[in-house]
Amino acid sequence: MRRDNEFRYSRLAHILREQIMSGFIKPGEYLLSENELCKYYGLSRTSVRKSLEQLQKEGLIVKKVGQGTIVSPDLVISPSERRTLRILTNAPSYFVDNCLGTIIDAFQTKFPHVDVKLLTFPSWNYWDSMMTSIELGQPPDLVLMTDRHFAHPDRADSFLDLREHLDDLLGELYPRVVEPFREGNVQPAIPVTFSPVYLAYNPELFARYGVEEPRAGWTKEELIEAARKLTVDQDRDGITDLYGMSLSSFLNRWPVIALQNGVKFDESTDRSAVVDTLNFFHDVVYKQRIATLYHSSRSTSNAGAFLREKAAMVLTTSIEIAGWRNENMPFEAKVAPLPFGPVKSTLLVANTFMVHKECQDRELALAFLRTTLDHKLQTRLARETGFLSCIPEVNEAVWDATRLASLNIANRQIENGYFLHELLGDLNVLEELEAEMELYWGGLESAESFADRMIRILSNKS
Repeated sequence: MRRDNEFRYSRLAHILREQIMSGFIKPGEYLLSENELCKYYGLSRTSVRKSLEQLQKEGLIVKKVGQGTIVSPDLVISPSERRTLRILTNAPSYFVDNCLGTIIDAFQTKFPHVDVKLLTFPSWNYWDSMMTSIELGQPPDLVLMTDRHFAHPDRADSFLDLREHLDDLLGELYPRVVEPFREGNVQPAIPVTFSPVYLAYNPELFARYGVEEPRAGWTKEELIEAARKLTVDQDRDGITDLYGMSLSSFLNRWPVIALQNGVKFDESTDRSAVVDTLNFFHDVVYKQRIATLYHSSRSTSNAGAFLREKAAMVLTTSIEIAGWRNENMPFEAKVAPLPFGPVKSTLLVANTFMVHKECQDRELALAFLRTTLDHKLQTRLARETGFLSCIPEVNEAVWDATRLASLNIANRQIENGYFLHELLGDLNVLEELEAEMELYWGGLESAESFADRMIRILSNKS
């Protein structure tokens, strides 16, 4: 864990250093407070303080007692004579941590005269940070974002239509992954990695407690029975310290179970399908007590029980699993087919690139995207990190058919996958639904009661 902690604080130091050297935070201006840096970048206070100490040693910042930390008023930034490609990224990001460095190295092998600069901002105010950067006269050339960021209402008009420039590349990708990032005839975003949300399990725990591992065609009843056997008071102190499942109340996870039960997430949604879905969560969490529930959107929170071998199964993605491996996951997780309902559907997540219309070097930005989606590089990333490629040929070369079938992306299975912004529309609907579910997730509102409000929100989303 020591190396991981060192990586975390050096990464934040790099993020803040780039914000300072790019002029986003100017000499004499205040940085975020230590508390805010902890919250927005998902770090401990120790890691944040080590990051600031590093920048202070470099002469980039000055601590003012009782006031905060400012960029050194005497700092002078000399302009570079080399060409620069500016990429805006969000934090935390497993794709940035595990893949982007390899892509940049491959790009700079082709373009050794180019400096690639990453300007990284926390996800919560990502779009506002981008607009501020543009107003300062430093528009990004490329913007890396998640599918959830794509739900922002101002996304389309500010970005190039990539179909005009990269139509040959788009034709190589899964159509189901590309189409949701198209608006009319305009393709403002191109996905560079994606994943279905799937069920991962710890085979060592299954073996330890004599539980048969999931197989093709297993049922929801069999999942519940397995979870029951895997819910154990291991040290016999009267407190359960191993649960069959770890579930999340965040909207990028639980809708998978709703989709499998036939919930349409629009005005045609059948009320009984909604009630069945909501009752499932209350049943396994509060009645049978065979699942633990996390209420945080932070991936590290969702990982906590599973990584520490305190939960045997978890809804996750290949993106998240790749990040967990980097956090010293002590076992090799396996993929289980989703058994939650009769509809073989799932949720999709993705990382996408967009080219801003104000970018200062369109040629380099497009060349970077071509490098990213090169078949050999995509194959290397898939083998080394476990990330799924948006190119079917790459996935079929790296993984066997059984694994791809369990992920619901073999043959035409992927046609039954949906991105969150397809199901719910813009951020206002996402935020309203999350806010309205607070009492339900706390076990303080029945499935029957909340189902009516959920259907009202879905019916009014247009």
